[in-house]
Amino acid sequence: MQIDQLFEFVYVLIDKKRATAKEMAARFGVSTRTIYRWLDALSLSGVPVYALKGRGGGIAIEESYTLDKRLFSEEERLAIVSSVKALGSLGGNFAGTAAAKAAEKISGLSKNDADWLEVDFAPWSPEGSEVRTLFATLRDSILKKRQVVFDYCSSQGKVERRTAQPWKLVFRGQAWYLFAWCEQKKDERFFKLSRMRNVRQTGRAVTAVPKTKKDSYPAEQKAPMIKIRASVAAPKISFLLDAFVCQQMKVRKDKSASVVFTAPDVPWLCEFLLSFGPDMKILSPARVKEEIAQLAKKVSLQYKM
Repeated sequence: MQIDQLFEFVYVLIDKKRATAKEMAARFGVSTRTIYRWLDALSLSGVPVYALKGRGGGIAIEESYTLDKRLFSEEERLAIVSSVKALGSLGGNFAGTAAAKAAEKISGLSKNDADWLEVDFAPWSPEGSEVRTLFATLRDSILKKRQVVFDYCSSQGKVERRTAQPWKLVFRGQAWYLFAWCEQKKDERFFKLSRMRNVRQTGRAVTAVPKTKKDSYPAEQKAPMIKIRASVAAPKISFLLDAFVCQQMKVRKDKSASVVFTAPDVPWLCEFLLSFGPDMKILSPARVKEEIAQLAKKVSLQYKM
């Protein structure tokens, strides 16, 4: 029995006090024989559920029963509630859902404050609701095993219509990705959510099975890493720390800093470093210095009066 089925099974009985095995089997999509096996398993674990025979019988739970605190430790209850609430922020109307009700009930068993974590994946902009809608669409497609179609802007700047068989939403680095089978490329792909537009679920079922190992990364994160030494002015140090992990950082008297950090050796790296403007000076490697200098000249020519 899955843990979510265990919770729902017990909660249905707590709310209804009594249900027939046929009703429960229909609710969970299993046989009545399976329902009775679940009943035995719950009884053995100490949950006071039992079967009543004859007319008006069925499966029942003691009226005074609330979810036994012994099922989880205090730390486990807090972890479950926090995780469910975090997942609820991924989109859709979380309030009133089965997950929200379950979190509320488990929260009531806790002695400590279970409201210590709040997660919101939407950006600091009025378009934040669009991100939640996208998450809700993709989550629904993954759970229902339905393919999706969308317009995608590739790293080469091409906007193409894609059809994908979605498997998983993945957060790595500083970005969300959809891990899916791409019908156009006939291969597994990580699609960056920020580059997806006009996402729509289709009626076609997901049939592909992922072959990539769990520790695989999106293509951008498979790139070789290079060590960069730089001097950064005080106003941009926080922006650098948002983007990279600095192995070394020495703050000077004027609040500027000399830093050493690693970065993926990808085409957009120098363009990104150039966005720091005069507040960052690359000291090494020489190749990166030269490429940034060339980019700066091209930008300067665009604005030449």
